[in-house]
Amino acid sequence: MDRLALVADTHLYEAGLPALLTFFRRQGLRHLACLGDCLPEPFLPWLQDPEDRLYWVFDVYGPQMPEATLSSEALELPGPVFLAHTRALLWTHFKDRIHQYQGSRGRAPLLLCHGHTHVPSVTRFTPPSSPLLYINDAVRPHEFRPRQACLELEPDSVYLIVPGAFTLEEGRHPAFSFAVLDLALRRLAMVSLRDLAHLESLELFPA
Repeated sequence: MDRLALVADTHLYEAGLPALLTFFRRQGLRHLACLGDCLPEPFLPWLQDPEDRLYWVFDVYGPQMPEATLSSEALELPGPVFLAHTRALLWTHFKDRIHQYQGSRGRAPLLLCHGHTHVPSVTRFTPPSSPLLYINDAVRPHEFRPRQACLELEPDSVYLIVPGAFTLEEGRHPAFSFAVLDLALRRLAMVSLRDLAHLESLELFPA
């Protein structure tokens, strides 16, 4: 698995998901992770190609998706990549693995990916003070702004990655955020859009 797309918190929104899945396919992506609070039905087309993989996590309220390649409350993927809907669930399931990793040398970055907050962000986990490397926040939903960034992921580091919500906030304010991990080159694309037409010209990792 060289690259992994991250989507979260679509809630009841479905209209723009075909365009997003088409964009992922056009980028050559074969691995997609849904980080909770997503309806299963809009993601079923992703599984029509037997080469594509869908990793599905959910909280205690669901919804579950048995059709997915892997489906659980928390998942571990090669990378190492850990998936859950909330930061609390990541810590509950992988606390010992995180402690074992910290202080290691010469290892690929450990990537903790979750949804729930709706706010796209990347934090380098270095307690007691963990620097926020990226955030695209808005005080009010109508103030949400498009933004894109490419971050390099350092070895021997733990990152908390929140792709943000891909939805209409309050049912009317577009907040289309997602992320793509390039595990081979150790970099991360964070994308937030208001207009999905921009997917036609979007470069995930501009030169």
